[in-house]
Amino acid sequence: MKTFGIIEIGSTNTKAYLYKDDKVIDLGFKTIEFKNHYKTNNRLDEKDKKDLFDFIKTIDCEEIHVFGTSIFRNLSDKEKDEWLNEFKEKTGYDFTIVSSDMENELTVYGATANIDFDGKIAVMIGGGGSTELSIVQNKKIIEKANSSFGAMDTTDMFPDIKTDKATSNFAEMIKKTKELVNIPKNKADILILAGGDYIYFYEGVGFPIEKNKFYDNELQPYSLDVKTMDKWDQEFFYDISLEDVIKRNGNDGWWRGSRGMRLCVKSLADILEVTDIIPTRISMVYGIVEKIKNNEM
Repeated sequence: MKTFGIIEIGSTNTKAYLYKDDKVIDLGFKTIEFKNHYKTNNRLDEKDKKDLFDFIKTIDCEEIHVFGTSIFRNLSDKEKDEWLNEFKEKTGYDFTIVSSDMENELTVYGATANIDFDGKIAVMIGGGGSTELSIVQNKKIIEKANSSFGAMDTTDMFPDIKTDKATSNFAEMIKKTKELVNIPKNKADILILAGGDYIYFYEGVGFPIEKNKFYDNELQPYSLDVKTMDKWDQEFFYDISLEDVIKRNGNDGWWRGSRGMRLCVKSLADILEVTDIIPTRISMVYGIVEKIKNNEM
C-alpha cells in the first residue's frame, strides 16, 4: 500500500502528516508566522523560509506532497514564480497553492464523510489569514462563504489579547470581528471547527469538553454547547494567565494567536445561530489523501 507525506503550510502554522497502512498519522506542527512577517517586510521572510525548509527535512518519507494556503494565494504572479522555483530548488518538492474553494472542499470532505446527522452543518476552516466556511446538508455543500481574515487579523486589531490577560471589551471585539465576515445566507445547527487543532486548545487550557452527543466519529470525539463555550472563552480572555498556559504547553506563537481565533469562532457561531460546536483536528489532509490515492492530485 502506498505511503506518502503531506505538508500543509498556512499563514501561521505548518502541519505534517504521514499516510501509511490506510491511516493518516499526525506528525505535529510548527508555528511559522508567514503572514505577520510578510505584512512587516512586504515579502516572504527569509527566516520563515529557512524554518520551513528545516521542518521539511525532519519528515522521513521519500514521497512528500506540499500545499500552501492563505498567504501564498495573495502573492503577486512574480512572487509566486520566485517562491515556487526557490522551494523546488531547496527541497526537491513541488509546492501547490490551494485556492480557498479547494481548501474548503477538501476539508469538508474530511469533516462530513463518515458522520450521520440530520440537519445543516457548518464547517469552519479557521486560519491565521483566512476563514473558509461551508454549509453542508445531506453531505453536499449548499453554500460557501469565504473571508480574507483570520486569527492574526483579530490580534492586529486588539493587540492586548496576546498579552497575559486581555483588556479589550469582549462584546466590542465580537462586533468588530463580525464586520470582517462574509455573512452566509443559511443558518446551521452545529458548527464543526476544522483547519486547526481546536482539541489542543481545550486540552491545553484545561477545559473538560464532553463526548460528542450528535454522532460517533473518531475524528470528532467532542462537542460543546455555545453557552458553555462563551463562558470558557471569557475566562480564557480575562481570568486565565496566558503566560501560564504557554509555560505548560510551549508553542508561544500559537497560543498568542489563540484568543484571536476564539473571536473568529464566536463571531461565526453567533451569525450561524448554532447551538453547539464540534472542535476537531481535521484539516484538508483527508481530502488530499483521497485525491492522491485516486491519482487526482
